[in-house]
Amino acid sequence: MFKNILVPVDIDDPTNAERALQRAGFLADAGNGSVHLLYVRFHLPKTYAGLLPAGFDAKEREDCMTKLEGWKARLGLPDERVTLTLRRGSVASEVLDEARERNADLIIIGSHLPSLSSRLLGSNAASIIRDATISVLVLREGNREVL
Repeated sequence: MFKNILVPVDIDDPTNAERALQRAGFLADAGNGSVHLLYVRFHLPKTYAGLLPAGFDAKEREDCMTKLEGWKARLGLPDERVTLTLRRGSVASEVLDEARERNADLIIIGSHLPSLSSRLLGSNAASIIRDATISVLVLREGNREVL
């Protein structure tokens, strides 16, 4: 059983996030494990920071945490078994760093079917799968749920 599950979510893609969270909640509940929700915020170059309105960063952090807290509540796990983290940077590298820091034994990702552009340029999910040293479960849209 997996005891330490990392679920990177995209707050702008609730369908895939919900699918990943549902599976994570099931596995964590079955194995008395923990779920770590992670959202990686877009990296803003310093040259753009001066163009943003005052308080933009704090407001963005607050909005992201509110969304994560809502998903945490829907997991139905005790509070001490769910953590929330915001990071800023490259999605794949931040997810892998968080997995190492949390000593995760599974990463669960909700993902769309690959588009032509992601096949040519690569996707965050593909980068995570390629470079992860732990198990990665990718839940695709349209897959029939077995649980």
